[in-house]
Amino acid sequence: MSEPAPFDPARHALFLDFDGTLAPLVADPGAVPVTPALVSRLGAIARETNGALAIVSGRRIADLDRFLAPLDFAAAGVHGLERRARPGGRVESIASPEDLDDVRMRLRDGVAAEPRLALEDKGTALVLHYRTAPDLAEAAARLMAEAVTDREGLSVLHGDMIVEVHPAGMDKGVAVAAFMAEAPFAGRVPVYLGDDRTDEFALGVVEERGGLAVKVGRHPSVARHRLADVSAVHRWLGVAEASR
Repeated sequence: MSEPAPFDPARHALFLDFDGTLAPLVADPGAVPVTPALVSRLGAIARETNGALAIVSGRRIADLDRFLAPLDFAAAGVHGLERRARPGGRVESIASPEDLDDVRMRLRDGVAAEPRLALEDKGTALVLHYRTAPDLAEAAARLMAEAVTDREGLSVLHGDMIVEVHPAGMDKGVAVAAFMAEAPFAGRVPVYLGDDRTDEFALGVVEERGGLAVKVGRHPSVARHRLADVSAVHRWLGVAEASR
């Protein structure tokens, strides 16, 4: 893999994962450090691209708004189960929290029995975190498998120190394709940066469309380009220049 060519705001549409791409992975998901320089640079990119910038994340859009305030941006949250088509637009959801009520109860019981696991309830998705206890990877996978037993129409994703379940039929690739069908993204060349297994759906879609797919980190990927880490992403975006 090679490093990607420079971003061209005149012809590219930019899609960015959040955790592990824009911000470092930390033990406490609520304590992610985001610098003013990063927010400022993303705001400049949004202006330079006439709004063709979207954050595509497993997080809820409300959480992204909190971390990136006062930036106004298009977003896909919870792997596309939430979507804001344009800055300032309404957040739309294609699933209901009630769809996961039975799974939620089973996971809560399992986490109570193993307190080193953490359950994050996103409403339309449930996430088991074991970042502070990596030895529980198999236990987390087993607990999730048991929780979704006899349930149809659900998708289980294994990410970086997490196992997540949400209603099937949506992933980051579907979310990117939906953005590319509408202004201001339509007619531009898609660019996607992501580090996690869940980003592979979007990286594949971008490769198929002849865009610029960029894997962040060392894991195998369908992407043809790579950046080493969050710091390399910031340099590629021009964050360092923006902070001077």
